[in-house]
Amino acid sequence: MHIAQCSSKTALVLTAALFSTLTTANLASDRANYQQALTAFNAENTAQADKLTASLRGYPLHPYLEAKQLRRDIDSNSDTKVADFLERYPNAPFARDLQTTRLNHLHKTQQWSKFHSAWQQKPLSSAKYRCQAAFADLKLGKRKAAFTQAAQLWNVGSSQHDACDPLFKVWMQAGNPSAELARERFWKAADARNLRLARYLEKLLKRKADKQDAALFFKASANPESVFEEKQLKKRNVHHGSIAAYAIRKIARKDIYKAADLWLDMRPKLTIEPRKAYNLNRYFAMRFAKGYRKNAAQVLDQLDPGFADDKISEWKIRLALAEQNWDRSLTLIGQLPASLQNSSRWLYWKEVLKQRVNPRYTPNFAGVRQDRSFYGFLTSEITGAPYQLHYEAAGITEQEKASFAQRADIARMRELLANEQVYEARREWNAMASKASKRDIQTASHVVYGWGWYDQAIRGASKIKAWNDLDIRFPVAHKPLFDKWSQDRNIDITWPISIARQESAYDRYAKSHAGAQGLMQLMPATAKATAKKHKVPYKKRAELFEPDTNIALGTAYLAEMLKLFDGNRVYATAAYNAGPHRVKQWLAARGELPLDAWIETIPFDETRNYVQNVLSFAVIYDVRNQRKPSLLSTAEEALLALNGSARVETRYD
Repeated sequence: MHIAQCSSKTALVLTAALFSTLTTANLASDRANYQQALTAFNAENTAQADKLTASLRGYPLHPYLEAKQLRRDIDSNSDTKVADFLERYPNAPFARDLQTTRLNHLHKTQQWSKFHSAWQQKPLSSAKYRCQAAFADLKLGKRKAAFTQAAQLWNVGSSQHDACDPLFKVWMQAGNPSAELARERFWKAADARNLRLARYLEKLLKRKADKQDAALFFKASANPESVFEEKQLKKRNVHHGSIAAYAIRKIARKDIYKAADLWLDMRPKLTIEPRKAYNLNRYFAMRFAKGYRKNAAQVLDQLDPGFADDKISEWKIRLALAEQNWDRSLTLIGQLPASLQNSSRWLYWKEVLKQRVNPRYTPNFAGVRQDRSFYGFLTSEITGAPYQLHYEAAGITEQEKASFAQRADIARMRELLANEQVYEARREWNAMASKASKRDIQTASHVVYGWGWYDQAIRGASKIKAWNDLDIRFPVAHKPLFDKWSQDRNIDITWPISIARQESAYDRYAKSHAGAQGLMQLMPATAKATAKKHKVPYKKRAELFEPDTNIALGTAYLAEMLKLFDGNRVYATAAYNAGPHRVKQWLAARGELPLDAWIETIPFDETRNYVQNVLSFAVIYDVRNQRKPSLLSTAEEALLALNGSARVETRYD
């Protein structure tokens, strides 16, 4: 039967089967030739690169090689040829790379009409090309449009790209900027703490009052306390409010108490932009609360008496919990907005605190344990109720996934991964996801999950908030390695798996801003010390991207933390994230707290969420893999705020 005579479903199956046969027969050869082509391009071996590119015409990554050809030959190509290629691949990452080369060439050769057409076909968001496009308009006689763009591009709080200079020169020769625009940009630079730019912009200020305000700003920069002398700051001048906020923040670096007093005193006396007032309130609140400074509770009450800032409101409660002031903690929860009061976190604490205030009270956790969260699982464990995972199957069929995988962009992702071009594969994903429906992103997530690209599947589910699609949100990568090393270290397998899920989402090439690397995000110095102590072969940082090495070292370090903190998995998990020295400090300061209160009062938001997530993920993995789940050990549970009898007697409904 001819394919054209088949039903669409049958045609799809036959096409997929044909593609599979061709892939099996040619894929290894095509991948090898693709790598050779990349090498030839890098070596500027034009003949070899072009020969290999021609041989790969049916390979999914052929457009990458074709784009390299077009970029290489940009001087001799007709712009029509480049435009046609971009028309075929308008959203692909390599199309953007080609467009940058194209625009650079047209600008360099002063082909303004072609530049204008090229820009209209595919505009680029960077200031460099926006400035060049406006300059091209200027050369084409579109002066009004060019000057409108110039004003927008100039009015930012940072220095623009050098490519903007020719445009700005003509614009300024025409009498720009206006007094209003110069003042506006000066304060943007001041807000960005870009003092060098602000000094330049000060020279462009035309009004006497603007020059005086600028001088007062620089006075605050040099001697912040001086601007509060002799009533120099005027209530109706919003810029004086900005100067005061800037000066107070500078004073806070040396004396947080003096700065806070000054802020509370000056706040009602000045006109301060709401955003700046909000930021400064939050700044002082977090400095006092997370540092557990003396009079922190009083400072937070003064900063936010009306419970307008949710984060400050929550920290008021944490400070009371740290003092084991159960009455005040309960009262503060009652003052939270309804949205926060009804969160599982504060519903849990409301019931616990009622019992601490009145030991005869029987907590009712019915509204908490339905939540798939740390507190939902904790109340399920306390009451003996089943853990609620709220799993929802995505309902994506194998046929849907097979069909979706044939899309050109998805096929390119697959081959980029096969060629270990992970960065390029992620660029393809981002281009696809920027224009895809939620259903397509979920389907794509399931497709790449099938390839073992677990971190991208997890990110895809997160992007569309498919929180109940647990099939792709909680994979188990490298299970044999986790089995082996967990057994060798005598730790529960679910624990390091949950650590890896939280740390990197199983991205073996993950690297944090701090320098942590690999699946379990180890710092190189920690890895080196752990390797020496446990006799794990390890010579260089790059080995942390190898799953076996990373898991061997990560599990060894976890076991060390568990031993250091006497088998308490909560403290050990916190130490894995924040370091054992910090955890020791927190225990020295608040170690007498019940365990749940200690977790809730961890001063690092990241570490608090980290501990709660890791423990919760372990429950999810255990339930889904039919192991007996346990959020806390018996010894850890005994340290909770509820007393033993209350836990036994807690009702389910």
